[in-house]
Amino acid sequence: MNSRSLLTDAGSSCVPVWSISAARFRAARHWILLCGLASILILNGHAVRAQQPQSPAVGVTPVQLEDVSPASEFVGRVEAVNAVDIRARVEGFIEERPFTEGQTVQSGQSLFILEKVAYEAAVTTARASLTSAEAALKDAERRVQRNQELRRTQAVSQVSLEEAQTARDTAQANVLSAQASVRMAELNLSYTVIKAPITGRIGVAAFAVGSLVGPSSGNLARVVQVDPIRVVFSVSDRIILDMREENNNRGKQEIARKYVPMLRLSNGSDYPIKGEIDFAGNEVDQTTGTISIRASFSNPDGLLVPGQFVTVIIRRSEPVRRPVVPVGAVQLDRAGRFVLILDENGKVAERRIKTGAQLGQNWVATDGLTGGESLIVQGFQNARPGAAVRVVPVSPGAISPPDVGVSAR
Repeated sequence: MNSRSLLTDAGSSCVPVWSISAARFRAARHWILLCGLASILILNGHAVRAQQPQSPAVGVTPVQLEDVSPASEFVGRVEAVNAVDIRARVEGFIEERPFTEGQTVQSGQSLFILEKVAYEAAVTTARASLTSAEAALKDAERRVQRNQELRRTQAVSQVSLEEAQTARDTAQANVLSAQASVRMAELNLSYTVIKAPITGRIGVAAFAVGSLVGPSSGNLARVVQVDPIRVVFSVSDRIILDMREENNNRGKQEIARKYVPMLRLSNGSDYPIKGEIDFAGNEVDQTTGTISIRASFSNPDGLLVPGQFVTVIIRRSEPVRRPVVPVGAVQLDRAGRFVLILDENGKVAERRIKTGAQLGQNWVATDGLTGGESLIVQGFQNARPGAAVRVVPVSPGAISPPDVGVSAR
């Protein structure tokens, strides 16, 4: 049996083997060509995208408005508004000392109590003498009244009447003297309780309980008022003249109201409460050429202590707010200083500015900025005016250094 008969027996509808293989080969070849073409197109797309340059990345921060009013600093010394030395006005042994050294005492609070027995006895004696003098006065007045009646009937002489009147006047004087003695005795008794004349902080007691003290004993303790408290500092006459010129030669009190004193403590921290200038000297110290200024401060926590040295910072009471920009964001070319900002379209724009004083790491912008502008502070070396940029977060402390030379643009 030959091959033709075999194909015939399989059925006339069957496709020849050689025909099926050729069709599969053509389909595979077409598939391979399509895959290759797609790979070429994908690779070309990546290459095109890789060749497109990215926009430069910049860090942006808003322009801040800060108080740029000039501040003057002086060395000041803290002084108490009132300081009182406690002394004994009468002599006696200390029986009580009802206070703790170093604490705050109130006005009228008992500090030392002396023995009272002798002074209470003196008060009793003085009152008895007053009673006797008052009785003698009443008797003398009755004698005068009787002699006046008898004189009208010529029963007694004029001399007797005058003697009675003299005795009455003497009795009146004795009453006044006895009253004064009672008052003095009561005062001496009250002096046995020594009280605080002001509210303040009391220091170390010089005498203990049981000690004999008197007017000649010296200071028993010292009370210092610490709230409010004042700071004294000296200002050169030149600064005073400059201030008067800045304020159209107004008076001292009016000028003082335009400035606010603040304090910096010895550890570098700022005292949280502002003060008030309440005194300016009327003479210039010939040795230093300065005028004494005094400012008062509230001191509720007792943080300021008399004798303490502080730094007095004087600023204007009305702040002067101006835009400030980091020194590193300011560039310089032949035309002057400028900065780069983002405009409303998000593109780089050049802004010419004028700068005033330097405050720390910032320039004060006196012209060209109003505050709130989007200032480029990082990456401005690759940014050009009119170019689109990508805004990235600003790295802390990584602001570019300032250009000290002339910009090449």
